[in-house]
Amino acid sequence: MADEKWFLNVGQIVEQLGIKPNMVIADFGAGHGFFSIAFAKKAGHSGQVFAVDILQSALDAIKSQAKLEGLFNIKLVKGNLEKAGGSALADESCDMVFIANLMFQAPNKKELITEAWRILKNGGELAIVEWKPYTELGPRKENRLSEEELKQLVAPEGFAELKSINAGSHHYGLVFIKN
Repeated sequence: MADEKWFLNVGQIVEQLGIKPNMVIADFGAGHGFFSIAFAKKAGHSGQVFAVDILQSALDAIKSQAKLEGLFNIKLVKGNLEKAGGSALADESCDMVFIANLMFQAPNKKELITEAWRILKNGGELAIVEWKPYTELGPRKENRLSEEELKQLVAPEGFAELKSINAGSHHYGLVFIKN
């Protein structure tokens, strides 16, 4: 990768994930939708992106941006991802679940991973981008997970590590596959 000094380059992260047309992607904790928008462009009109967030204001922001960009393949879902069935998506309906900057603030991390497992197809991928535990910027350090802690959280839920991705100078990225 050319420059590792970038903070959180959405385009470079999305490129490394290998998003293809027709894919169905759930963006957990979509926030203002930077990744949802990028996924929608890559998945094309034949693909589908579910932008899932607990905050209506975040979903409203995504709706506005999608409309501005002429994207009609983003479905907004208000959901609590720390509860069983909280995404309201069907079992085994997604090719990928993407989680960025959410694990550090989720009290019930295990339920979040369980929900990702439930909606992923067999062979589907779980991609997680999270704050590096030792950088100065970002959330409280005691709330962050190291890569090893994340792996230990995800593995018992039935995922195998697939690869790591370059997520910039302040984040790391791991991709897991549903076995």
